[in-house]
Amino acid sequence: MPPLADVLKSREVEDPVNLWLHRPLAYAFCWLVYRTSMTPNQVTLIAIFLGVAAAACWFDGSPAAMIWGGVLLWSSAIMDGADGILARAKRMQSAFGRALDGLADWLVGLSSVVACLYHLFATGERLMLVLAIPAFAATILQFNSYDFYKEVFVHMTRIDKQREGHTIGELSLLRESEEVRHSPWYTRLSLFFYADFTRAQDALVRFTNPRAKRLLSEVRRSPHSADVYRTHNRLPMQFWKALSTAPHAYLFSIFGMFDRLDLYLWLRLTVMTVAAVLAILLQRRATARTLAAFEAVGWVAGS
Repeated sequence: MPPLADVLKSREVEDPVNLWLHRPLAYAFCWLVYRTSMTPNQVTLIAIFLGVAAAACWFDGSPAAMIWGGVLLWSSAIMDGADGILARAKRMQSAFGRALDGLADWLVGLSSVVACLYHLFATGERLMLVLAIPAFAATILQFNSYDFYKEVFVHMTRIDKQREGHTIGELSLLRESEEVRHSPWYTRLSLFFYADFTRAQDALVRFTNPRAKRLLSEVRRSPHSADVYRTHNRLPMQFWKALSTAPHAYLFSIFGMFDRLDLYLWLRLTVMTVAAVLAILLQRRATARTLAAFEAVGWVAGS
């Protein structure tokens, strides 16, 4: 497992919190367990346990419990990155693993949000309960957008790598396969959520930037096309990195530890929402310019 090499390759698409804080800690954990029988899916289950435990602490709401809740939620975010690192190191990557990871994000996110809302209600912050709905809805949209544009950026700039994500058609075939039909219930449930997430992400991208899907299927990649894509898309990628899951988990944990989840919601509703709108506008322009440059030299299928 080469941490330095991975860091150098990931700095274009990973936010600083994940790159210099979460990822080194995740690598350290994977180094400790690499030669054991622990699997990436077991690490994902640890992430779920830590996230749910964090929510339980925030339900309690005492000063000590709020601190522990923040620590546990932050630890869950680190484990959420460690499962992918361990999967690549042990060559155990699979659609089910990616699906389980998505289900883990959903479970941890739901439990922590419900705990946050309960705590605000218990402490009399009734106005924040109303503002929390658009704040968390915007957060989900931001995560979906970042996940997609990160995948496109990696796909277009690292021509030696294959796509890690799956299309809706691929997931439909996988769910109908004999292997999945005879698999445990949690495998089928994870794939269901993964397929649902993929459909929601696809709908979001088609609504906000429909031409971006062409970059994953119609462009002939080369070292030169990678440079062109990087030139046009570096700026919007900076915005998407700031809206990714690692800064969210870090801020959510810190504000929870200091019992100021209300300030976190204000930050999400104002600054982060404005940043998301700017990111979408910049990305639409970048996508249009990228495709125009590709079409001009015949790098797009049918051009």
